[in-house]
Amino acid sequence: MGGPHYLKLAIHPDLKAPSAQEDVGYFFINSFLLSRIDSDLPSDLAEFDEDVNIYTAALLSGVVSGREDLLRADLVSPCDADVFARVQESKDQRYRYRVYKANADFLYVSLGIFSEAMAGVDPIRAPEDEADRLTGRGKSYYQFASAYAERLYGPRAGITEVMDKLSRNFEAYTKVLTWMSGEYLNLVRRLSTGEAFHIERSAQESFEGEHRRHSWDALLDSYVEWQKTHAKDARRRLARAARELKRIDPDFSLRVFREKWGPPRRS
Repeated sequence: MGGPHYLKLAIHPDLKAPSAQEDVGYFFINSFLLSRIDSDLPSDLAEFDEDVNIYTAALLSGVVSGREDLLRADLVSPCDADVFARVQESKDQRYRYRVYKANADFLYVSLGIFSEAMAGVDPIRAPEDEADRLTGRGKSYYQFASAYAERLYGPRAGITEVMDKLSRNFEAYTKVLTWMSGEYLNLVRRLSTGEAFHIERSAQESFEGEHRRHSWDALLDSYVEWQKTHAKDARRRLARAARELKRIDPDFSLRVFREKWGPPRRS
């Protein structure tokens, strides 16, 4: 995810000769299948869902290898309002699909593999209520992603069906991932409380930094467009970006920004 690799797939320092390393994709698919059996949720129990196994293993492999960035600030947001605002700003169905899929994947991995703190849990709320809220978001995002995938690729496309199954059975699959995290990834035994804290803090800081930069980019782009066209859509985007920056940085002021960067007032 752009930061340091905490669990490196490298040769053990005590070994003199290179050891055969298990393929990352095979490791994840095997661990997920075993976890399904251990969780009394074997594949194809209620319907054919081996495609979900493959999708999940590919997603986790992408995270480990760096191909998947779960903290992309231009797609992922901890707030429902931000997610829907990004979708409404674009008429590109492919972009809408990517936004919903990215946010759904983020919640899927966060709730299944890591602690709720990685998914933006509000510490004021009860853990059960917060978990239910995040689960509901994950189900909804996968449902929307499935709908847009159907428009883009057709109702019988593999990705359309996978998104639909993940939406309908989100709780079951996150339960399998949770079991996999503890029994096969050994994260609890590998990471001390302090190490887990620093990983979560580093991820959160990285996300906040990317989100702040993305919010500033959105503000500047919409401000330039509004100055050129004075279109209502540009003004709405400008106001939305300003509100988000105000939420991130209480000292931010759109009035001060306009006085400093805007055109000089006519005398």
